[in-house]
Amino acid sequence: MMSSKKSKNDIMNFFGTLFGRRFSEAERALEIVKENSFGNADFKEGYINALEGLLMSYRSGDERDFLNRAPFDKKSMQKYKEEFKDFLENGVHSPFDVGFFLAWSDLVQYRLSTEKKG
Repeated sequence: MMSSKKSKNDIMNFFGTLFGRRFSEAERALEIVKENSFGNADFKEGYINALEGLLMSYRSGDERDFLNRAPFDKKSMQKYKEEFKDFLENGVHSPFDVGFFLAWSDLVQYRLSTEKKG
């Protein structure tokens, strides 16, 4: 997840509003995330692009989208986490791609952490 505590809290808030299907709040939360410093402009563009896609996909409910059709049980999420980690370590090189897949990795980590509580 993003390094600063504020960034992490902003992103957690975005995911919480997204999965709570409070889309207007999710849009506002995303605007706050966009104001955070990400260090590298290309990384930030990839990360934000992924979050915008998540919002659009979840809002649409289109079952052709991975987010809406993938199983999000604990076993599947652990598998996704490992695949994203492997891809980040071995498969991507551009800062945009790293940002994009780190956002997905953060989503899975969020789901895993909230799954344990629920």
